[in-house]
Amino acid sequence: MVETRNLVSRLHGVGTAMKRPVSWLLLGLGFSASLPFLLVGQTLGFWMRSEGITLTLISYLTGISLMYGLKVLWAPWMDRVHLPLLYRWLGQRRSYMLLTQIVLAVGLAAMALLGPKAHLAGFMVAATIVAFAAASQEIAIDAWRVEETNSTSDQALNPSLYSFGYRTGSLVTNSIVLALSDRIGWANSYLVIAATLSVGVISTLLAPRTESEKQYSAEPRSARALIVEPFTSFVRQHGAAALSILLLLALYRLPDYVIGPVVGTMYVDTGIGATEIAAIRGSVGLIASYIGIVVGGACVLTLGLERALWLGAITCPLTKLGFAWMSVVHGDIGVFTTVLIADDLSNGIAETAMIAFMTSLAGRDHTLTHYALTYSVMAFTGKFLKLFAGQIVDGLTPSLGLFHAYQAFFIGTAAIGIPALFLVWLVRRKGVFSPI
Repeated sequence: MVETRNLVSRLHGVGTAMKRPVSWLLLGLGFSASLPFLLVGQTLGFWMRSEGITLTLISYLTGISLMYGLKVLWAPWMDRVHLPLLYRWLGQRRSYMLLTQIVLAVGLAAMALLGPKAHLAGFMVAATIVAFAAASQEIAIDAWRVEETNSTSDQALNPSLYSFGYRTGSLVTNSIVLALSDRIGWANSYLVIAATLSVGVISTLLAPRTESEKQYSAEPRSARALIVEPFTSFVRQHGAAALSILLLLALYRLPDYVIGPVVGTMYVDTGIGATEIAAIRGSVGLIASYIGIVVGGACVLTLGLERALWLGAITCPLTKLGFAWMSVVHGDIGVFTTVLIADDLSNGIAETAMIAFMTSLAGRDHTLTHYALTYSVMAFTGKFLKLFAGQIVDGLTPSLGLFHAYQAFFIGTAAIGIPALFLVWLVRRKGVFSPI
């Protein structure tokens, strides 16, 4: 009876939260955050593969997305250092959001004008700037979102709305851009994406200052206060569980990160066309992602963080076996559709659960740096290991053949997801899971 009343209370809280305009701004901010992510990762791999660049080189070059795993290095400055002029107008979080969005638009335009074939060095410099600005934009958006999360209902709703926007942006960079590339070329497609960043700019300008940042002091801070204190406060906050938490973060999404550079090239090599990929990703794939996000948010709300994380930890590695199957059936659209639906569904669940978990870990005194720390730990291991993904496939190809090399690779990525199951259990034993 008590549990039923609690559930009704939580559902009422979600209804109240959904009436707040601030919550819906997360759709636009999530959309903006997702746009550059694949443009310096998997979609960039598509473009370079179509220009005849080798798998090994693609893996190394798309390693610029490692910026997402390193953002904790400059997060303390973004947490406390004010931007001249922009701070007075927009405040701490929104000033960095707007600045990074402008840099992103310029960087994507530069990538489009240079291209990977004619000016590879300059192209990669522009792509690196895009990756840095994209990671910085996520730092600012995440901090704003966490500071707007004030209840258990927000804990379930805000990650879901953010993920809805993020997945919609992924549709643009993972599907629509592929269809556009067949018609107007890759360079013009990237210019179109640069223009869509206006969604993020509008959302930034409409977003209010959070109550937390209104309390920030403009006084200069010592290096210790700026850099050391956020990390020591995280350890103090979580005590003996801190190491287990960081290990769980590092391994939970590892299979999804590692397959990044190889999935797109596998599609190309098995003969699946860009237009077909775009059509399926943009229809049933997107629907599956949305369902996964809803399921993930519902699990957080009704079952709790622990069970939501369990569900993601089980399903995400299993779907990588689907890619192993796909790699040896050579362009079978039915298999491609089935695997894509399963993977997008599981990713939606895991992503929503992990965002809610990381939000619960961020202390209010150092919101931005704590969240950047948890995200960096989650992203760095996978993004570092994916540098060698193409090299692994190339290395296995002489003995297994290209398609069986892909198959062995994807089976391996499923196996590396197993330790996360143990770590979810271990973190539960340490009593970490609790609502905001």
